[in-house]
Amino acid sequence: MRAATGRGRARGAAVRALAILAVAAFAASGCTAGGDDEDGGQPAPGDGGEGGELPLIYQEAVEQGVEDEIDWGDTCDTERGRLKVPIVGAAPCIEPWEEGADNGGATAQGVTADEIVIALYKGQPDPLQSAIVEGAGADTDPELVHQTAIDYLRMFEDLYETYGRKLRIETIEATGGPADSTAAVADAQKVIDLKPFAAIGGPGQTPAYWQAVVDAGILCVGGCSVAEPWDAVEDAAPYLWPTAHAPEQADAHLVELIGKQLAGEPVSFAGDESLNGQERVFGWVQAETEAGEYAERVEAATARLEEEYGVEFATTTSYIYDPANAAQIATTTVQRLKQAGVTTVVLSTDPLIPADISKEATKQGYFPEWVLGPSVLMDTTIFGRRMDQEQWSHMIGISLPAARGEREIGDSYRVYEWYYGKEPPVNSQAVIIPGPAQLMLGIHLAGPNLTPETFRDGLFRYPPNEPGLTYTYVSWGEDLWDRTDYNAADDAGALWWDPQAEGEDEAGNPGVGMLRYVNGGERYLPGEWPEEPLPFFEVEGSVTVYDERPDAAPDYPAWPGSPAASG
Repeated sequence: MRAATGRGRARGAAVRALAILAVAAFAASGCTAGGDDEDGGQPAPGDGGEGGELPLIYQEAVEQGVEDEIDWGDTCDTERGRLKVPIVGAAPCIEPWEEGADNGGATAQGVTADEIVIALYKGQPDPLQSAIVEGAGADTDPELVHQTAIDYLRMFEDLYETYGRKLRIETIEATGGPADSTAAVADAQKVIDLKPFAAIGGPGQTPAYWQAVVDAGILCVGGCSVAEPWDAVEDAAPYLWPTAHAPEQADAHLVELIGKQLAGEPVSFAGDESLNGQERVFGWVQAETEAGEYAERVEAATARLEEEYGVEFATTTSYIYDPANAAQIATTTVQRLKQAGVTTVVLSTDPLIPADISKEATKQGYFPEWVLGPSVLMDTTIFGRRMDQEQWSHMIGISLPAARGEREIGDSYRVYEWYYGKEPPVNSQAVIIPGPAQLMLGIHLAGPNLTPETFRDGLFRYPPNEPGLTYTYVSWGEDLWDRTDYNAADDAGALWWDPQAEGEDEAGNPGVGMLRYVNGGERYLPGEWPEEPLPFFEVEGSVTVYDERPDAAPDYPAWPGSPAASG
């Protein structure tokens, strides 16, 4: 595992400060999981580790031809093979477990016959992050955020099978901000001393916390880490479970977009008409840390583009994230791009300094094509409106979050209101639900013999569905990528900037200029990006915000015994 890099990590941490928001909060649908195709590519059931078999799920029963021999209960939707919970990625139905049966008792640390101990991190707000998020209109009150996380845990505890055990949720109060590695180590020790089965959340701008937690054999789920390299996650297996794409996964989608849509084709959407029709000359702009932690990633992506698609980069330029020096960064960056004759600029950046770069490009009379790669919050309308519109109107890119929908139609909102009979207490609930949902899904699929290994084996056979429009495809395991995948999100879509579109941004602020999702938000798995030209800059068939979801989960009656049913 990588060690914390001290000052370099801390100073560069704001580059990734809001990466969870980039994947979840501003994907207003709030959908965090795959859905309802009952014959997805899950592995066959197998030994869940010492002590027993994993529980039979509905999709496996269908494959074995025994689904009609099992009474799945009134809470199973046998058409979907999933529980009657109004989210796309509801847990699959499992063969009923007999209440009161032997569950194996103390199967792992933090697990007894009666309870599962969970450490729930309660963070301190970071001033920069809070300023950005609150300026975007998102709720950040630590008390309300923490209570919402507890609400989701209690809800999924009721909805999903826990095999006779109840959650004991212990709050871990942060003693420092999200970039404070010293405080992170101290807070991790509090978790370790508690000896829980799993921890949810953490200081997302330093790896010190999650490294200590997983080294102690404790599962770390839902915001414990942000965009950690694949090697680091694999080294931490089976304890670290990120909810977002790995950086290498995001880069793989960017490579396919460039390779299949732009490679070998002339410039076609530059702001400078004299460039259109010329051979493309590529340049890469990367937000970097003092430790240079992104250099290897950029090198790998550009090498793959050259090897597989013949794409060469005239320059790759990086800058250390420093808002106080943004003007000089912008001047230097644009000068390098111009001097290299770049027609097509690939951005992998923070959410703030690109605005300065775009304005400087206009000042220097430089109007290239812009290609948005994995970038913190740059695939949002909020930050798109900060860009020089003359430049950004020539932007295409990848979208890691799914196409937007109104908040009230998103899964995170719908399921909370359905279960509790009221709206979530914070409007940032889409950021909060992934950790509780993923933890409880893994417990549900692990069976009574709950260990980190059966948790892993359960998630590895989660039955995914075909990519949708307003939700992210989720899978784990061996089937999709060329190495074992412990990250939840897998797919990506394509987008472009429409400077004329009017509407609300992700925080409900009206204005002009909107992201448009190509083909209604169609999303692609790795290796499946099309080679035929995508309809960039064509309004017909694109979407800015859905007011009705084309791929929502069904509505169901209130869950028996839930607050909504009782009230």
